[in-house]
Amino acid sequence: MKGVWIVFILVFSGCYSFRGTSIDPDINFFNVSPVTDLSSSAPAGYSNDFQEALSNKIRRESRLLLRPTDPDLIFDVQITQFNITPQAPVAGSFAAVNRLTVAVKVKMTNKKNEKQNFEASFSRFEDFDASLDFSSEQTRLLTSVNKLLLEDIFNKAFSNW
Repeated sequence: MKGVWIVFILVFSGCYSFRGTSIDPDINFFNVSPVTDLSSSAPAGYSNDFQEALSNKIRRESRLLLRPTDPDLIFDVQITQFNITPQAPVAGSFAAVNRLTVAVKVKMTNKKNEKQNFEASFSRFEDFDASLDFSSEQTRLLTSVNKLLLEDIFNKAFSNW
């Protein structure tokens, strides 16, 4: 019985982690290409920050190593939407709540297994009090929205349920 457990652990330890991720053992390296901002309304530097955040998430939560030249996985990301819109009109005022919405389009290319390539769009939002200036809330809002977007991208790329 002890031998069965050892074989089981050896067979599955290279493919699965306890986070529910599934990464082919032949995949070792990834790269996130420079993020393109198609929205034209995102803050300066946001595309660089998003690229760095995605790279950090993959490095922290997988065994993959960042390698700009000849990676096994390539992530191409475009910011397709970055808007602030009023959400809850109040009598005598424009809105009580504003919503920051960020949408991205992601293309992942797997050089080792074309069947795992994907293109997908992800969108997340965060509401905030309209009486607050966006610039004062920007860091908090972007941290929250990015966390959700990065989790969506990571799950799509590495959770083969």
